[in-house]
Amino acid sequence: MHRPLLAALLAALSLAGSVHAQPAPAPAREAVVANDTDRILQELYVHRLGADEGPDRLGSGVLPPRATLRVPLGRTRDCNFEARAVFEGGDEMRRRADLCRSPRIAFADTGPVREVTVSNQSDRVVRELYLAPAGSRGGRGREWGADRLGSGTVATGEDFRLRLRNMAGCSVDVRVVYDDDEEEVRERQDVCRSPRLAFGDPNLPVREVTVTNRGRRMLRELYARAAGREGWGGDRLGAEMIDPRGDFRLRLRGESCRFDLRAVFEDNREEVQRGLDLCAQQRVGFGAPVIGEGGARRVTLVNGFSRTVREAYLSPADSDDWGEDALENEVIAPGAHRALPMEGGCRADLRIVFDNDSAEERRDIDICALGTLALRPGWTVDELAAEGPGDGVKEPQPGSIRLRNAGGLPVVELYADPPGGKRGEDRLGRTVLGTGEAMDFAPPGGPGECQADLVAVFRDGRELALPGTDLCAGREVVLQ
Repeated sequence: MHRPLLAALLAALSLAGSVHAQPAPAPAREAVVANDTDRILQELYVHRLGADEGPDRLGSGVLPPRATLRVPLGRTRDCNFEARAVFEGGDEMRRRADLCRSPRIAFADTGPVREVTVSNQSDRVVRELYLAPAGSRGGRGREWGADRLGSGTVATGEDFRLRLRNMAGCSVDVRVVYDDDEEEVRERQDVCRSPRLAFGDPNLPVREVTVTNRGRRMLRELYARAAGREGWGGDRLGAEMIDPRGDFRLRLRGESCRFDLRAVFEDNREEVQRGLDLCAQQRVGFGAPVIGEGGARRVTLVNGFSRTVREAYLSPADSDDWGEDALENEVIAPGAHRALPMEGGCRADLRIVFDNDSAEERRDIDICALGTLALRPGWTVDELAAEGPGDGVKEPQPGSIRLRNAGGLPVVELYADPPGGKRGEDRLGRTVLGTGEAMDFAPPGGPGECQADLVAVFRDGRELALPGTDLCAGREVVLQ
């Protein structure tokens, strides 16, 4: 009877011993990370000493200045941890901590703060900026560290202020990357003596030109380069666009006066002008269709039908799109005529829509040979240049003058204002008067206002002033 009781007692003592022999669970560790700087902490890594860094503890968030964050580290008996913080601008700090003694890991600025101003004196946008202590890179580009601009840029003529912390010395190496991928490096710059660093050659002359959008669509991108150079570089407009009839002041630096300009409109149509002399030319226009040196074509439609023409579409013969109604909100009444701009080459397709919604089309018209298109029943391409108001008449229409462009460049603006008065609206509107072309011009205010100060503006910005012109003289006026 005593033996079973003794055996049970021994078994209980053995079980109790095994329970007391099990180790206690590892404690849950937690770090309290404090951002005691005046900068935003963008990335944070906390890990056991000697282990991999692991994931960014901030995830998609940030730690603002003077803020703290509790970072759970799981159960572990390890006490020694390491933390790495990445701040805005790319600066990094590392800290080691014994979390068994104190869970707090603090990041604070301890060294002097130096302010450096980087000035973009080039004619290109600075896309990237790198800075490192002098001689610390070992000649390898990947050792420059993070781009100090982040997602920003430094436009032509602008400055960027950079604050450098925890720098023991004054000598730094600086590298900028422009928007055309070219680089410029300045080594061993003493930012204590000269805290302003200029990139680009400020001694190069500045060329300024006004770029005008003469088209109907927004001008979305603008590129410039020295004539004969490869690559276009970055968009000079940046986040801006040029509205129809709007202007943009373009500043370029360069030894030479000649530049190539390229414009891209919102419909992806491109236009390039090469070898422009920006020393002599103060204005460049894009958007008016250019055919060689003749400028945009001006086509006159004469309505010989008994019905009103409500819409008119004139598009290049190789285009799949009729484009916009060239009449906009106007119409061509029976017997009336209307001048339209042609966007494209010499070969064009024409579609007219009447006030009863019926329509007619003609294809592959040579508008370089036919300046006036007579619309009438049964019309054919061969008959388009036949009679119509002004057709076949050598002299200007009564009560008007004929303007002939002999100036070598298209006339892009035309002003006719009362003698001695202020300049009013551009009378050419959305078209131009090409080289060698002529147009009849009547007094804008009617037959009773024949005297006017006439000013023609050519594509290179040159102006021809003809004060006190009689707009009713019935004669030809040569513009040159």
